[in-house]
Amino acid sequence: MIPEDEKRPPVDRRAGVGGRLLFVCVSLLFVLGLASGAWLGAADDEPGTDSIYKYITLWEEVLRLIRGSYVEEVGGRGLMAGALDGATDALDSFSVYVPASEVESYRAAREIGRRHSGLLVLKERGTAYVAAVDRGSPADVAGFERADIVSMINGRSSREMPLWELRRQLAAPVGSELQFELVKRGESVETGLVLAEYDLLPPEFEEVRGVGVLTIPSFDEGTAGHVDAALAGYAGDWLLIDVRGVAGGSVADAYAVAGRFVEGDLGGLVDREDRELRSFEGAGGLYSGDIAVLVDRSSQGAAEVLTAVLGKARGAELYGEPTFGYAGEVEQIELPNGGGVLELTSAFYTDPDGERLNSRIRIEREHRLGALFFTEPEDGSDPVLEGAIDRILEPPAESVNL
Repeated sequence: MIPEDEKRPPVDRRAGVGGRLLFVCVSLLFVLGLASGAWLGAADDEPGTDSIYKYITLWEEVLRLIRGSYVEEVGGRGLMAGALDGATDALDSFSVYVPASEVESYRAAREIGRRHSGLLVLKERGTAYVAAVDRGSPADVAGFERADIVSMINGRSSREMPLWELRRQLAAPVGSELQFELVKRGESVETGLVLAEYDLLPPEFEEVRGVGVLTIPSFDEGTAGHVDAALAGYAGDWLLIDVRGVAGGSVADAYAVAGRFVEGDLGGLVDREDRELRSFEGAGGLYSGDIAVLVDRSSQGAAEVLTAVLGKARGAELYGEPTFGYAGEVEQIELPNGGGVLELTSAFYTDPDGERLNSRIRIEREHRLGALFFTEPEDGSDPVLEGAIDRILEPPAESVNL
């Protein structure tokens, strides 16, 4: 007879699988953390130096040990894909892991980018959201807005889709129709999106209550020339440049626009060792009055370059919301043994002081303005723009220089 206090329940070999799986994921995430640190901080990959390939080899060793000691069979490819998806999501919004079988189609989708949708969708901690919508694009016409949560695409949860697959969906052929379930301001909304080619809108200029307002919807090869034409003959005291909702685009052309207002060094592109890869200079002379820039959380990349250069070199006043916080370049790394591709940030653009543009551009408290601060107008007016002009014409008392 076994005493009651010595009886033990039967051993369930499945018990502890969850703990081991957690250990697996933590191990893989730790190794990628080392790898990403090497990629962002190490010197060029030369014999004898730390490189990302050293850590990928360590990763494969971890996988080998897991497969050898795990109670139940574990798919190495599945583990790597899952861990890499999660880890690249944690690195930054533009890092992505692409499995080997999907690399070719992903690269084709990357070439198309947003040209069929006008929609920039990113993921943060597994949640897909709308980071920006190009003005006049199919997504704009369909009613997509910044900060919409994308919960479903064609009946499939976006949480199940890695970033590369989201991008591929949005780069489907012209005429394709996608069905979305969005969360807008806390409410679930279903909407369709028909993919189509569209033209980027050029800069526009108007005077509002005596303040010149230059709206730049995008940055491409012709943007600087359009700015020259738009501002020809304008000699008002203030110029407000609106780059709200402008994400991506040509950073070189953003420097070209900034160079119309600033003479001398504008900044450049630096690698992970802060070595200069490219520099930009301006001739200035287009406009000599005071400048303000209006931004929001969708202002990213080229828009942040223009904002930073004008803020540092021309003392431009900044209005709106803090920017997105990323003006960088990515590089694709082929993983060994056909493991797919890692796309990681390898360089950042800088302002005239040489500071990397890898964090949000802040807005002074008295200059903060955002759509959430205002009741949505029924007349189609722009209360954020009007609020910025109010502050330009009548600055808050604490901002007046005595």
